[in-house]
Amino acid sequence: MVIVILINIIMGAVWIIFSIVAYTQIGGLPAQSALFPKVIVYGIGITGVLIIIDSLVKVKKGIKTDESTLTKSVLVFQILIPGSLLFITYNLLTVFGFYVSGFFLIMAVFFYQTYRANNTKMNLRHFLRGLIFATLNIATMYIIFTVLLGLPVPRGSFFN
Repeated sequence: MVIVILINIIMGAVWIIFSIVAYTQIGGLPAQSALFPKVIVYGIGITGVLIIIDSLVKVKKGIKTDESTLTKSVLVFQILIPGSLLFITYNLLTVFGFYVSGFFLIMAVFFYQTYRANNTKMNLRHFLRGLIFATLNIATMYIIFTVLLGLPVPRGSFFN
């Protein structure tokens, strides 16, 4: 129990430090462009503080937490596959840009999450739901980032 609480406190401190460092990097952006990143950085910092407070409250109340172990299942399904998706998305970002790689990531996470949560295989109906969901999300991001805020997004080498 003590190890888990110590890890949570360290993780909370890392999140707070990351948010402070990220906030210093946002300073050079124009006010309108910095609004969204600032909100995200504030959220990360607040989450770090809440992780620390939660851990300290659990110590004070004597609430036991489960010791988590790294099993083969956890390694594959919670670390390797999501990490691979993020690595592929990063490489797509450098080639195809933000919207195409974002579309891929949303589709992949939608299909992976529904497979893991519901243990269902993909069929045409499920594929269409994922396609509609990803398209609506990307359209919303396009409207918010490009049309309303006028933010430049990564275009990738394919579109330059």
